Amino acid sequence: MAEERTLILVKPDGVKGQHIGDIITRIEHKGYKIEALKVINATLAQLKEHYHDKVDAPFFPELTSYMQEGPIVGIVASGTNIVSILHRMAGATNPGQADWGTVRGDYGREWPDGNLRNVIHTSDSPSEAEREIAIWFPEEVNK
Repeated sequence: MAEERTLILVKPDGVKGQHIGDIITRIEHKGYKIEALKVINATLAQLKEHYHDKVDAPFFPELTSYMQEGPIVGIVASGTNIVSILHRMAGATNPGQADWGTVRGDYGREWPDGNLRNVIHTSDSPSEAEREIAIWFPEEVNK
Protein backbone atom coordinates (compact mmCIF):
# COMPACT_ATOMS: atom_id res chain seq x y z
CA MET A 1 0.00 0.00 0.00
CA ALA A 2 1.17 3.48 -0.82
CA GLU A 3 1.44 6.42 1.53
CA GLU A 4 -1.57 8.73 1.34
CA ARG A 5 -2.51 12.17 2.56
CA THR A 6 -5.86 13.17 3.95
CA LEU A 7 -7.66 16.28 5.12
CA ILE A 8 -9.19 16.55 8.56
CA LEU A 9 -11.29 19.58 9.51
CA VAL A 10 -12.14 20.04 13.17
CA LYS A 11 -15.44 21.84 12.73
CA PRO A 12 -16.61 24.81 14.83
CA ASP A 13 -18.33 22.62 17.43
CA GLY A 14 -15.17 20.54 17.80
CA VAL A 15 -13.08 23.68 18.26
CA LYS A 16 -15.56 25.21 20.71
CA GLY A 17 -15.74 21.92 22.63
CA GLN A 18 -11.93 21.91 22.92
CA HIS A 19 -11.45 18.62 21.08
CA ILE A 20 -8.57 19.72 18.82
CA GLY A 21 -5.92 18.13 21.03
CA ASP A 22 -7.95 14.94 21.47
CA ILE A 23 -8.28 14.55 17.71
CA ILE A 24 -4.59 15.25 17.07
CA THR A 25 -3.67 12.76 19.80
CA ARG A 26 -5.80 10.07 18.14
CA ILE A 27 -4.07 10.70 14.80
CA GLU A 28 -0.61 10.63 16.35
CA HIS A 29 -1.33 7.56 18.51
CA LYS A 30 -2.11 5.67 15.31
CA GLY A 31 1.39 6.58 14.13
CA TYR A 32 0.33 8.99 11.40
CA LYS A 33 2.25 12.15 10.62
CA ILE A 34 0.79 15.66 10.85
CA GLU A 35 2.04 17.43 7.71
CA ALA A 36 0.25 20.79 8.13
CA LEU A 37 -2.05 22.42 10.65
CA LYS A 38 -3.79 25.80 10.80
CA VAL A 39 -6.77 27.69 12.16
CA ILE A 40 -9.12 28.78 9.39
CA ASN A 41 -12.11 31.09 9.18
CA ALA A 42 -13.95 29.46 6.31
CA THR A 43 -15.10 31.66 3.44
CA LEU A 44 -18.26 31.02 1.47
CA ALA A 45 -16.11 30.43 -1.62
CA GLN A 46 -14.09 27.72 0.16
CA LEU A 47 -17.25 26.06 1.43
CA LYS A 48 -18.88 26.10 -2.00
CA GLU A 49 -15.78 24.47 -3.48
CA HIS A 50 -15.44 21.94 -0.66
CA TYR A 51 -19.14 20.98 -0.65
CA HIS A 52 -19.51 21.33 -4.44
CA ASP A 53 -21.89 18.35 -4.57
CA LYS A 54 -24.20 19.88 -1.95
CA VAL A 55 -24.46 23.50 -3.18
CA ASP A 56 -27.95 22.95 -4.59
CA ALA A 57 -29.19 20.93 -1.61
CA PRO A 58 -31.89 22.55 0.53
CA PHE A 59 -29.69 22.25 3.64
CA PHE A 60 -26.68 24.03 2.10
CA PRO A 61 -27.41 27.42 3.77
CA GLU A 62 -27.53 25.73 7.19
CA LEU A 63 -24.32 23.84 6.41
CA THR A 64 -22.43 27.01 5.49
CA SER A 65 -23.85 28.84 8.49
CA TYR A 66 -22.63 26.03 10.75
CA MET A 67 -19.17 25.96 9.18
CA GLN A 68 -18.90 29.72 9.75
CA GLU A 69 -20.10 29.68 13.41
CA GLY A 70 -16.46 29.94 14.47
CA PRO A 71 -12.97 28.93 13.43
CA ILE A 72 -12.14 25.48 12.15
CA VAL A 73 -8.81 23.69 12.41
CA GLY A 74 -7.46 22.15 9.24
CA ILE A 75 -5.02 19.26 9.37
CA VAL A 76 -3.16 17.46 6.60
CA ALA A 77 -1.96 14.07 7.81
CA SER A 78 -0.18 11.25 6.02
CA GLY A 79 0.37 7.53 6.35
CA THR A 80 -0.40 4.14 4.87
CA ASN A 81 -4.13 3.71 4.22
CA ILE A 82 -4.83 6.85 6.28
CA VAL A 83 -7.90 7.96 4.33
CA SER A 84 -10.06 4.95 5.15
CA ILE A 85 -8.69 4.59 8.70
CA LEU A 86 -9.42 8.22 9.66
CA HIS A 87 -12.80 8.12 7.94
CA ARG A 88 -13.69 5.14 10.19
CA MET A 89 -12.17 6.92 13.22
CA ALA A 90 -14.56 9.85 12.61
CA GLY A 91 -17.64 7.61 12.88
CA ALA A 92 -21.09 7.83 11.32
CA THR A 93 -22.05 11.22 9.90
CA ASN A 94 -24.93 11.59 12.35
CA PRO A 95 -23.35 11.78 15.82
CA GLY A 96 -26.45 10.16 17.35
CA GLN A 97 -25.70 7.04 15.29
CA ALA A 98 -21.91 7.07 15.69
CA ASP A 99 -20.32 4.28 17.69
CA TRP A 100 -18.65 5.01 21.03
CA GLY A 101 -14.91 5.20 20.51
CA THR A 102 -15.24 7.25 17.32
CA VAL A 103 -14.73 11.01 17.33
CA ARG A 104 -18.40 11.69 16.59
CA GLY A 105 -19.56 9.01 19.03
CA ASP A 106 -17.43 10.43 21.83
CA TYR A 107 -17.71 14.18 21.20
CA GLY A 108 -20.71 14.74 18.94
CA ARG A 109 -24.34 15.11 19.86
CA GLU A 110 -27.65 16.14 18.35
CA TRP A 111 -28.98 19.68 18.88
CA PRO A 112 -32.56 20.95 19.34
CA ASP A 113 -32.40 23.14 16.22
CA GLY A 114 -32.03 19.98 14.11
CA ASN A 115 -28.85 21.17 12.38
CA LEU A 116 -26.23 18.48 11.96
CA ARG A 117 -23.08 19.45 13.87
CA ASN A 118 -20.70 16.53 13.80
CA VAL A 119 -17.31 17.72 15.10
CA ILE A 120 -15.04 16.55 12.28
CA HIS A 121 -14.67 16.13 8.54
CA THR A 122 -12.42 13.51 7.00
CA SER A 123 -11.84 12.85 3.32
CA ASP A 124 -13.55 9.77 1.91
CA SER A 125 -11.05 8.81 -0.82
CA PRO A 126 -7.43 9.58 -1.73
CA SER A 127 -8.47 11.60 -4.78
CA GLU A 128 -11.04 13.56 -2.78
CA ALA A 129 -8.41 14.17 -0.10
CA GLU A 130 -6.07 15.80 -2.63
CA ARG A 131 -8.94 17.92 -4.03
CA GLU A 132 -9.86 19.08 -0.53
CA ILE A 133 -6.25 19.73 0.52
CA ALA A 134 -5.95 22.08 -2.48
CA ILE A 135 -8.91 24.11 -1.17
CA TRP A 136 -7.80 24.51 2.44
CA PHE A 137 -4.01 24.17 2.06
CA PRO A 138 -3.08 25.44 -1.43
CA GLU A 139 0.52 25.72 -0.23
CA GLU A 140 0.58 21.90 0.22
CA VAL A 141 -0.31 21.07 -3.40
CA ASN A 142 2.32 18.99 -5.23
CA LYS A 143 4.21 18.13 -2.05
